[in-house]
Formats: sequence, C-alpha cells, structure tokens
Amino acid sequence: MARRRSGPYELWVSTHRQPDWQPEVVDTLRALSGEATLGDLVTVTGLFRSEVVTALESLMTAERVHVRVSESGDIVYHLDRSGWRRMRSGGRRSSRSGQVAFDRKTLRLIRAREGVLSMAELVEHTGLPLAEAELEMKRLVARYGGEAHPSWDGHVVWAFPELMSSTHGRFDVREPRPAWVRAEDPVDQARSGGGVIGRLARAVRRQGWRRFRDRRTVRRYALGHVIQTALAGKGVVSLAGTVRYLQARAGRRVVRRASVEAALRQLAEEFRAPVTEVNGDLFFGFRNVKRQFLASHVVRRHMRLGRTPSGRTVFDSADSPGMAATRDLASFDAELLAAAPYAKKIHDAAGSAD
Repeated sequence: MARRRSGPYELWVSTHRQPDWQPEVVDTLRALSGEATLGDLVTVTGLFRSEVVTALESLMTAERVHVRVSESGDIVYHLDRSGWRRMRSGGRRSSRSGQVAFDRKTLRLIRAREGVLSMAELVEHTGLPLAEAELEMKRLVARYGGEAHPSWDGHVVWAFPELMSSTHGRFDVREPRPAWVRAEDPVDQARSGGGVIGRLARAVRRQGWRRFRDRRTVRRYALGHVIQTALAGKGVVSLAGTVRYLQARAGRRVVRRASVEAALRQLAEEFRAPVTEVNGDLFFGFRNVKRQFLASHVVRRHMRLGRTPSGRTVFDSADSPGMAATRDLASFDAELLAAAPYAKKIHDAAGSAD
C-alpha cells in the first residue's frame, strides 16, 4: 500500500483510504448543543479544515446537518433532528490520531492567544528547533487558514481569523502546558503515536538515568529557562545559571555543563542572541524572544479577531418553503426600511432643484 507524508509532523497516512470524520463532526455538534461555526468544529476536533468541510458537505447532502446564514454573513452549522441520533463510530480513527490530539492542543493555544501566534510562542509550545517550527507553522497555515502579518518591529506573526468565530461567545480557553513543563516531548509523542513500539521508546527515554542525557530534553528545559527569563526582564541568561536551573529539576542526576552549553548555543543561533564571555561564564542575550511575544500581543490587540455570529438569519437550509418565503419577505422589508432615509434625501434634493 502506497503511503505519503503530507506534513513534517503528521504520521503516515494511507493514500487509498481516508477515515470518515462524519461521526466525529456530529458528536462535536451534539456536544456543542447542536450548533457551531467552522472554527468551533475545527478547534474542538483538531481535524484539518478541509476534512471538516468535507464531512459537513456530506452531512448536509444527507440533511443531517443544516447551514444558517446571518445578515452579517456569518455561517453557523446546526444539527437536524435526525442528527441527534447516535451514528456508528467504527472506522473514523486513523493512524494520525496522535497528530490530531497534538493539533487539538495547538488550536487551543491559538484560541487562548486570541488567534495570533509568533514563532517564539510556537517554539514554546512544541519545543522544536526554530527551523522545524517554521515548517510546522507552514503546515498550520495551510491546514487551518492562517495568514502572515508583519509587526511594528519587523517580526512576522500569524493570525487565524476563521478559528476565532464561535457560536458560544468568548471562550475561556485553558492554554496547554508549554513543551518545557511536559513529561514527554509533545511532538515526539505525536510522531510515535500510541503504538506499542512508540510507547516502549518513550518509556526508555523517560528513565531517570538517561533523561537529562538526552539533548532534546536538555534543550526543552533550557528553553523554559530562556523564555521565563526573557519575559520577566531583559532576557540575559548565563550558562552557570541555566546549569543550576536544570540541576534543580534533575535532582540527584548529574546535568553536564557541556550539554547545557550546546543547548544554549543552539537557541542563541535560532533567536540571534549575542553571546558574551565574562569572568569565565557565558551570557546569552535573548531579547528577540520577548520582542516576538510583544509583537503578537500588539497584533492581537489591533485585530481583535474574536467574534460571535450575530444579526438576523437570512437563510437556513432547514427552512420549509413557507418559512423561506417569510424570511425573503422580511429581508425585502428590511432593505426597504434601510433605504428609506436615502430615498428621502434624493426626493428632497430633487424638490429643491425644481
């Protein structure tokens, strides 16, 4: 069977048979009181936008889901009465389930940060090296409708407007924990999935005697120290201070200074941090990390992406012919009423000209 990989951190997916996500979408609509925007469905399920749209199209064709459009152009999907019946869920799971679970956390982070994310924030969430995080951002943009926005100081941040439309008002979304406080490497966990081999490999890496010898683990903890320090002040960290930070978390396990230095130098290269040696200690200036967090904050304050569909319903595919005709008449009357002041001005202008 031929296989492909459509993104750098997606698991291998069969090209011959894709899972049917209709039951997942119906279950999500049911959990959301029977109605949701596309952003709601994508965020809660963690599925690709195209997968949710395909499932919705099939469900609308079968008249199990209907679409409602407001006068402001907002679109809401809602269950038909038949949609409340339980659908069979067999066959909807795929080998990509680990990636779906991780994407769900990423989408939760995007909503928690009001639809705008910088590269530094994605690195904080994934623990990935910057070059790999840039590829991951491209995947997120392609799959979930993101767009690039330059900030005031030259950094680029990414906005996801469609994810921020919700029928359920302003979500009080709980952020996922950043990579550096999780017990396991989150991306590695998504890659290896829930199979026996993957669980065994992760169990070996979690063993205390080798946990702090793994360069990825050392980098994740060093990243945590860098981000905490950068957001708290000017972002200057020392090699000695970072070693103490990791050693406090390692307990009796020895943290090698050389491993910590390698991790800090890698982070310094990624974030263009200057390195200075003073009295035998190394100091790294991670001011760019704080600038990126600030850049996304400024853009989200400017864009204010969160919105709730509002206004009178002008179309609903669940309407009977009589109800549809009533809506059309109401829309026509509303348009006449809105046009009345302008018609009066034109009439008055014509009268004064005479």
